[in-house]
Amino acid sequence: MAKRKIGLMGGTFDPVHNAHLALAQQAYRQFSLDEVWMLPNGNPPHKRDHSKADVNMRLDMLRLAVKGLSYVKVCDLEQSKDAYHYTFQTLLTLNRMYPEVQFYFIMGADSLFDFEDWREPGIISQECILLAAARDHCRLEEIQQQIRMLKEKYDADIRILNTPDMEIASADIRGRIAGGEDISQMLPAEVEAYIRSHHLYEKG
Repeated sequence: MAKRKIGLMGGTFDPVHNAHLALAQQAYRQFSLDEVWMLPNGNPPHKRDHSKADVNMRLDMLRLAVKGLSYVKVCDLEQSKDAYHYTFQTLLTLNRMYPEVQFYFIMGADSLFDFEDWREPGIISQECILLAAARDHCRLEEIQQQIRMLKEKYDADIRILNTPDMEIASADIRGRIAGGEDISQMLPAEVEAYIRSHHLYEKG
């Protein structure tokens, strides 16, 4: 029996925005996935400066954002703030819990260039198929060269995920809110309403 194909999209999602959702949709369509799971990180090792919104609030915003998307689910496996969460540990846990699933881990193509600095890149390579979201197609040759090297070294299955042309970053949204600027085009209306009602990211 063919395994179910599930995309994993990690991040702080502080806050979740339209580009996150567009990337999830692109992965779902391009690789004929059954579902995409958004995986907010309670305590990411690469972002030691504490998140501006509590992980439970980020989970709330994610659930609001994906409510109308039947193929997107929110996974709270990494929500604990007590310890750092490493990708290899998460993948080992998920594969143990769901042996009938083939996981596709969505990452920025830029991360391919520091992938060897991640904890246990060899384990990650064996536990999932890596989808490298390429934003800058001018660098495609450089990205493909890095993919070839990682495939050779780790026997990794890495595929290029075409990225929607949307320049939105959570940091910009937080800055705009602090400056009293409009953010309505950058994230779902329900998420904006949640941010406003909880006074998230406001100055002071």
